[in-house]
Amino acid sequence: QSEGGAAGAVHGSLVAGGLSSTFTAAQGLLLMVPNLYLIAGELSPTVFHVSARTVAKHALSIFNDHSDVMACRQTGFAMLCSNNVQEVMDMSLVAHLTTLKARVPFMHFFDGYRVSAQINKV
Repeated sequence: QSEGGAAGAVHGSLVAGGLSSTFTAAQGLLLMVPNLYLIAGELSPTVFHVSARTVAKHALSIFNDHSDVMACRQTGFAMLCSNNVQEVMDMSLVAHLTTLKARVPFMHFFDGYRVSAQINKV
């Protein structure tokens, strides 16, 4: 019943031949790490969209940094970063097309405080 289960469901879907993608942030991404290794090791095409936020240490925080994403650098996922709302839309498409072509899983991340809550015309 957590992001760990969501990553397991994505992994199961990919192994069965389906196409899957998911969205997460901060502690949720850290719960997905064991499955990230499996997905990357099997070269399964998928995209994880991550609203990069501070990993809570002593108190909950919604502020932005990349500590959650940087904790996943060694998993084998290719990473794309977006800077604004337009780039989020564009890089999402790029990530999905590239993962299908290259069979390498992608992590598409963006600012979890400013960009994820911004309303903008694209």
